[in-house]
Amino acid sequence: MTAVWLLLTILAQAADDEPIGRYLDDLEKSRRLPAESASPESLKATVQEAEDLLVRGDARAATTRLFALVESPRYQTWKDTPTFQDAEFLLGRSLLRGGAIRSAERYLLRVLAHGTDGPYFVPAHRSLVDLALETRAYGRMAGLLSARPQLPPDSASELAYLRGRAAYGSKDLEAATTHFDAVDRKSRLYPAAAYFRGLVAARRRRFEDARKAFCEIADQKDKLAFNVDQRYFAIKDLAHLALGRIAHEQDRYDEAYYFYFSIPDESEHLAEALFEAAHSMYQKGENDAARAFVDQFERLFPSSPLRAEVAILRANLDLKSCAFDRSRAAVAAVVGTYQPIVDGLAVLRKDQARRNALVDRLLDPAATLGPSGDQDQELLSLLKLDGRFGTLHDMAKAIDLDLAEATAAVTLWQALGSEASSRTAATSSSTEATQLLHEVEALAAAGTKDTALAQRLGNLLLDVSIAAHPPEKAGPYTAEARAAEELARRYTVLRLKVVEASRTLAAESFGELDQRLRAILRQTRLVQIDATVGKKKKLEREIANLYAGKIPPSLFHKLQAEGTLSDDEEYWPFEGEHWSDEYVNYR
Repeated sequence: MTAVWLLLTILAQAADDEPIGRYLDDLEKSRRLPAESASPESLKATVQEAEDLLVRGDARAATTRLFALVESPRYQTWKDTPTFQDAEFLLGRSLLRGGAIRSAERYLLRVLAHGTDGPYFVPAHRSLVDLALETRAYGRMAGLLSARPQLPPDSASELAYLRGRAAYGSKDLEAATTHFDAVDRKSRLYPAAAYFRGLVAARRRRFEDARKAFCEIADQKDKLAFNVDQRYFAIKDLAHLALGRIAHEQDRYDEAYYFYFSIPDESEHLAEALFEAAHSMYQKGENDAARAFVDQFERLFPSSPLRAEVAILRANLDLKSCAFDRSRAAVAAVVGTYQPIVDGLAVLRKDQARRNALVDRLLDPAATLGPSGDQDQELLSLLKLDGRFGTLHDMAKAIDLDLAEATAAVTLWQALGSEASSRTAATSSSTEATQLLHEVEALAAAGTKDTALAQRLGNLLLDVSIAAHPPEKAGPYTAEARAAEELARRYTVLRLKVVEASRTLAAESFGELDQRLRAILRQTRLVQIDATVGKKKKLEREIANLYAGKIPPSLFHKLQAEGTLSDDEEYWPFEGEHWSDEYVNYR
């Protein structure tokens, strides 16, 4: 079943025409398909079977069943029926579940081609919008969906949202506001549209308009005010965070504290909320509250990219509390931890090979990032990566899987062609090539954490596979084998482009980290100076008070105790409870 799904998926991705229908037609002519009669009943039964498989999480088996319906010449008589459209829709969802994005687009667009009156138009349109949101391809998908002038209200709102996201990404704030305003309140994307309306207003420093948009999400009183989906609660956390930032910007620190405190413990934005709440309390002068937030942050998020900012904030809090020695010790720890990283970043800017190696490490699915003795790992854990880097990371993993499957498909197609030609095995160029193929397969199966080496192994495996089993110049499935080979080559080129784009984004992140850490180190010098001057002034004040006969509170109780001692008694600092029968002068 896996091999069949693989072959069908690669065919769907390799060409723009109808290769799978032609493939199934060839199988039927060669009598390789099982003999069965096509009927509306068998169509309905197979769709139900595929839907059950998809519900159980077996997307590959569901895809195979649905390909046999949607592309088979036997069922084209019923292509305009709701059941057949259901099969096309389910096939698109199955391909999405399996990661075949472009193939999924193709079949979902076929559902839309049946017209807005089709029973699966709105679900298919919604699936395509979800795909655009997941891949961040807002403009491209909006262009594909704009071909139909008349849309149902819900679909029109979702298209407006996609256009708004595309305009916002292009920094066309006026157009973005227009599109977001067009999203109907009944749309599931209305909360997201309201959030972006708030962002646009905040970027224009229209804080009251921004507060109104964010409060509409965060302080929803009526449960039926607008429709929500699983994205709503993450958007609600972002709205609380935005409201806290606006209040902080306007010096309303108690209000900022309220909004930061409203973010739940399970939110992925809790680290940012704790840090920003601590900073708001520090700005207000509530040092104890700020220190409590810092303590909680360090306990919950020791590996956060914000830990450098939190460390310097703690040093400033100690400075404000007149704990000058503790403040200087905290500053020394910050310098000792982050100065080597800044020095490493300066070297990194001149060493492209090392930069590429670090990006490969970021792209490694098995990589773990966090504080450690490894300076490179420490550096990577401090990066604030652009959201687009996550998309490229996922794309690289998907390409690696597709490249491995495309390489295997070359051999599978050759095996099918050999069997159709009544040969027992694919022609091999030589025994040495076959042996080399086995060795490279074993080497690739062993795996490696070096992304560049893994890529080279994939390319070598493809070349050796073709050398060991050279494609026939003519014969059954020769074109398919060559198409699979060409697809593998295209995957290789595409992956190189993804890696290059990842390196460009990572370079921007390295630059941003360098600026952040240099700013923190500049703050350490100021804190060090203030702590030294503060301690000096504190000592001068104590000396002046002693000269004036004023005893400082830290010495008062000690001197009071020493004044009650006889000449033959010795003062010891109190360490616990005194028992009256152990001290003869207790009366």
